[in-house]
Amino acid sequence: MEEMMRKSKGLMLATKLPTTMNDIPDHLLRLIFCRLDSHVFFLRAAAVCTRWRRIASTRGMRYRDLNYHDFSTIMGHYHVIDPPSSSKPRSPEAQRHRRVVFIPASPSIDARHFTLDFLPDGPGNRPWQLVDGYGSLLLLTNQRRSFFPVLDMIVCEPISRRYVRIKPTEDMKYCHCLGVFLNRRYNVTSMSSFTLTCVVYESSMGISDDVCFVTARVYTQEPPGCRRWRSGWSMPHRARSGGIHIRGAAESVHYAGRSRGYTFWGNEDDGSVFAGTEGTEVLSQFHLPENVRGSYHISTFRFVDDGNDNLVRVVSLIGNDLMVFLKKEHNNGGSDWVLVRRLHLPEATLGLPGYKECFFSRTAKIVTAGKGYVVLTPAEETWLFSVELRTMQVEREHIRNKLAGEVYPYELRFTSRERRICTGWKTPFSTGFPTGANLSVLKGYPFSTGSNTWC
Repeated sequence: MEEMMRKSKGLMLATKLPTTMNDIPDHLLRLIFCRLDSHVFFLRAAAVCTRWRRIASTRGMRYRDLNYHDFSTIMGHYHVIDPPSSSKPRSPEAQRHRRVVFIPASPSIDARHFTLDFLPDGPGNRPWQLVDGYGSLLLLTNQRRSFFPVLDMIVCEPISRRYVRIKPTEDMKYCHCLGVFLNRRYNVTSMSSFTLTCVVYESSMGISDDVCFVTARVYTQEPPGCRRWRSGWSMPHRARSGGIHIRGAAESVHYAGRSRGYTFWGNEDDGSVFAGTEGTEVLSQFHLPENVRGSYHISTFRFVDDGNDNLVRVVSLIGNDLMVFLKKEHNNGGSDWVLVRRLHLPEATLGLPGYKECFFSRTAKIVTAGKGYVVLTPAEETWLFSVELRTMQVEREHIRNKLAGEVYPYELRFTSRERRICTGWKTPFSTGFPTGANLSVLKGYPFSTGSNTWC
């Protein structure tokens, strides 16, 4: 009897079908899709079969998980040439001669498609200066000093050679601008749908000569067919209700980075930091603890975005060490910043091409920063290198280390039609490749530019 049972069991095992991908349950497939490294792999997985497409769509995944894949491809970087080696203030003549250089991400991309020669002349024949970029959009103003009277601005899309000229309101013309930025709180950004924030200051009458009142004004470009939003600047009373008073000369206030949907400025006079919530008129002020900010100088710390963990990151230079601190809320008055990474720069850069023993006798300087990285240089001379914040790996040959100054990646995004074909994800506005864009610049990239899907 036992022998018959063994034979029967062996026969069942022999006739059992082999395990396939169809045996993976839905909840495990969702976890696998969320951990794909590339949005190209994500779209290819969604095109395999109806079941996988359903799981990859918004019916099967949360928006937060889908938003992890930004469906964008970096075409290159715009560099604003701004040598940081000199600590002396730059003259207006030097400011006017800043250059913008586009460096393609691939040799097959023709940089001529990304020039800014289609822009009109600025007021008084002043050149336009690049101050921010997000996705396929660039933001330019007439001057790029740390503070300047609020003048005309331009939001443009080089690949489609389109632009929108934005004029300040009458009440803004009597203020000075600390900075203007494209808002990045949402992935829906195109020439027909974007917002920007302009942070301005004015003297506080009747308080003190060294006290300024800082407010934020939001400009909204209405998308086609949307009646919920109104194109134009936000109302002045909303800006004043969210404003703050700062002490010290406005010249001592400098941009200090972006993190978790906030834009930060540092005040070298009193060491304070104030932040603006992107897309709103709300400002807040706070102080960084001494163990986080070793110096009041703006080149020694920077707020940085890195990942999707909803935490504020600040990178600080204390002595010869680069430190990364995390905190859930930046302005709750506490000192509970957590040190998560530390790098000794003289040791980490030893052996890199161009390294000199005289480097790092003084504190290094932060040149610029982007999502997940920071670019630095020794104080002795301009010798650019970058640090990946997740791995603390030091790089010298990366494209972002070619020129000193701010760097803005230029990205192209998949159209909403192509997303729906692959994933069933319905978006309210077109966030993909610009209308009229010359897609021949994509030659050599690992996907088609025709009417087929990108999987």
